[in-house]
Amino acid sequence: MSVNARDLLVLHTNVNRLVGEEIFANKCLANNDVQIMNSIKKLIEAELLTTTNDFEVSIFKKTRPELQSILKSFGIKTTGNKPDLIKRIDDNFHIINNLDLPYVYIPTKKGEEILKKTEYLTSFIQSYGEISLERAYYLVENYIDENCDDKVAEIYKFEFQRKYDNGEFDFNHGYNFELNMLIDHYKTDVKDYDNARKYSNVYLYFGLRDFLKKLMSNYSYYDSKGNIDLNEIQNDLNRFINSSASDLYERLIYNKNLSNNIIFELFKKDTQDYSDLEEQLIEKFINYVVSYVKKEGWSNTLLELSKMLENGYTIDKEEFKKEDEYLSRYIITDINYLKNLESKIGVAIDSRNGEIHLVLDDDSLDKLIKNQKNDNEVWFITKYKMLKRGVM
Repeated sequence: MSVNARDLLVLHTNVNRLVGEEIFANKCLANNDVQIMNSIKKLIEAELLTTTNDFEVSIFKKTRPELQSILKSFGIKTTGNKPDLIKRIDDNFHIINNLDLPYVYIPTKKGEEILKKTEYLTSFIQSYGEISLERAYYLVENYIDENCDDKVAEIYKFEFQRKYDNGEFDFNHGYNFELNMLIDHYKTDVKDYDNARKYSNVYLYFGLRDFLKKLMSNYSYYDSKGNIDLNEIQNDLNRFINSSASDLYERLIYNKNLSNNIIFELFKKDTQDYSDLEEQLIEKFINYVVSYVKKEGWSNTLLELSKMLENGYTIDKEEFKKEDEYLSRYIITDINYLKNLESKIGVAIDSRNGEIHLVLDDDSLDKLIKNQKNDNEVWFITKYKMLKRGVM
């Protein structure tokens, strides 16, 4: 019977533990859980795990009071810390008999090799619905070089590249699971800041591309005349910069004292497999990122970036005119306002589907239009709010 990913996780979590004190991956006692005990059995049958109560292993599982009790029963000195007590027992082992030592799970030689090769599994105990323990094991067994030094990183990279190649890549609200986990792994787990920077730049690139896509389709980035709203684009840019790149850029700026140009060249190098954007746009973007992280001159670099964006990355201002013409046919009001005008409101019901439509008579409509002309400014603002919300 071959062992699977779950069995191997049991190996990782229970090796060097006392027999009878098996645990789940979350460190809680298993209390003879059937699945845990079945995995233990499989691991022993596969000669990956065994049990022993040899002195060199088991004596360390004794508590300090237990060690003192052993020494006391043979009239031997009981003071000192735990290593002192163990050494004293070892030195007097020739006179200590019937020593009751607990059984301990230990890996076989084959098991030690498997533990080294599958250490990556402990990083996928909590999959958060993205990469399960089983999926990680499958990828390593079938696609990833078993001799590579960092299987965790290779798993995230494989899944990121697979989704990108298959058109499944998702950068939703400034977040991508594989990229975010890869950056965090390099930055936090292995302290590989060069690779952390590389994938932070890849993250920034996709963040920029996602931002451009929204900029060319979402009216919320503009004022009523079709001009870019700097506050809106600033908030969106800052959100994904803060998400994973700001602390790494601080290292580049403060610790390594790199110039904007060098940081720009690193960005191009790191994203060369994906980038299809103009270099000048990327340069303006990097200048903004650096100024934002430094908290110096960011308003100027944001203005320079916005001027670049206006050259082919925004909604055509003619579209705003068309929307304005379309919305000009509507009057935004409410029932209370109509009541104040003593409007006569008819009700029309569609007999096919039950839809209800309110209808003003001609005199009431003329009166409404006349009053509306006296309130042009309010009407204009209301109409613009409808446009930004995508109403009508």
